[in-house]
Amino acid sequence: MDYYSLKMRASQQVGEGENAHEQHISGAERIVARENVEAVCSAMVKRAMTHSKGDPDFINVKIEKVHESDIRILKALPVTRVDVDTWQEGLEKAFELITPLMGNGSDNQRSSQELREKLQELLKATFPMRGAMLYDIATGKRLEPDQDRGVRATYMDALQGNVVDSCKNHFNEAIVLATKVANAPGMVAEFCISDDPNYITGYVASKELGYVRIMKMKEMGDENGGRIFLFDSRKADAEECIDYLQKKKVLVEVVDSRRVQGRMT
Repeated sequence: MDYYSLKMRASQQVGEGENAHEQHISGAERIVARENVEAVCSAMVKRAMTHSKGDPDFINVKIEKVHESDIRILKALPVTRVDVDTWQEGLEKAFELITPLMGNGSDNQRSSQELREKLQELLKATFPMRGAMLYDIATGKRLEPDQDRGVRATYMDALQGNVVDSCKNHFNEAIVLATKVANAPGMVAEFCISDDPNYITGYVASKELGYVRIMKMKEMGDENGGRIFLFDSRKADAEECIDYLQKKKVLVEVVDSRRVQGRMT
């Protein structure tokens, strides 16, 4: 059976003259069977045209044939939910989970507080980026070939992902992406906050942690968001990791994880 990779990107022109730049409005991608291509493309365009960040000036939809033999099937990461009262508590919980993993690198002589400050610094640097930061915990260096664009994980969907829906399902899309990223060569963990101003839930994820949903990680209305891939160059080459993230086709076996997720305090 052959599949098709569908990718949508919508943007808006902001400013004039030398100050003009492209602002990301919406993006989506799917891997679907042939009979669903037309309907899913239509749903993607509807999603772009009705996004809370505004009307796009540009919408691009890319359709690419994918052979079943090129697809890797992965089991979704186990899900844990963390409830917090404030976004500040949410960030602290995320730092608490991630910093011990960062300490396995060259930063292992740093205190937990120093590692948290470093993670906060890295997170702020991701806000204007379209993709994710690839940070090497072994050397303390950023490894994205283009640090303005970052690294994007692409070519993925849920194995049962042939449902046609123009509405964004943050949870399903995140668990698919997090599962693919966690299986990348040399990957240690992922830290993510959505740039959607109406979505305040973020997550940290790794093979060790699973997918940990933290229900508040920013203020409602905040358009800032970012993604960091923590990588260990002693375990794999950066080029191998980036090639997997950007080119390997993946379908993720996702159950209704929201019903079976555990809770973390």
